[in-house]
This record gives sequence, C-alpha cells and structure tokens, in this order.
Amino acid sequence: MHELALAQSIIEVVESKAEECGLRRVRTVHLRVGEASGVLAEALQGAFAMLASLSPVLEQAQLVIEVTPHRAWCEPCARAFAVVDFLARCPVCGAWSTRILSGTELQILDMEVEADDQQGSQERERNE
Repeated sequence: MHELALAQSIIEVVESKAEECGLRRVRTVHLRVGEASGVLAEALQGAFAMLASLSPVLEQAQLVIEVTPHRAWCEPCARAFAVVDFLARCPVCGAWSTRILSGTELQILDMEVEADDQQGSQERERNE
C-alpha cells in the first residue's frame, strides 16, 4: 500500500511549510491526483487521516482530493481526447503519436491554515 508512504510524504512537506511560515494549524490540504497516477484516493485519505492525527499541526486536517481525467493530445488531428484503459490512441484517426496532457499528476495545490495567534497579533500591530 504505497498510499501510506505518499501520505507520510505529503504530511512531511506540509509540516515543513507550516513551520517555515510559522503556522499553528493546517485545516485542509488540497491535492490534485490524476486518475492514471495509480493512487487510490480513498486509501490515501485514510492513510492521511491516520498519520495526521499524530501531528499537532495536522491533527484534525482534512485531505481534499481533486481527480483529474486522463487526457492526451493527438498531433495529427490537433485535438485532445480522453484516454480509456491507459491506451493513448486517438479515437478519431487511430494515431499513436500522442502526448499525455493530464491524469498522471500528484500535486499539493494549497493548504487552508490557521496562523499563530502571536504572529497574527504582531502583524496587526504593524499595520496599525
């Protein structure tokens, strides 16, 4: 189950960024996962929830996953099409000379966070 290792890596990246930015708590982590990435979204969410519960910064964080479709570009036809069953063959002309556009990614898009109260107070004081 490589989703456990992926969840651990995601948590390490998020914790590092939170520490770098002086953040107290991460509420939500948004991911983009391609449908051809080999990642099982439900398994990743379960692994993330389990590991996040052990982190003071991510203790109650939610993992929101946006699944992107597997799509390719046909060079001869100059058009995009959906890749079905991992076969990137153009459904119009039958060409195999295609370029994958999406569906293989695994990206952390953003995080919804709660800033440290002390840092927030200092920033408000500077702005006044």
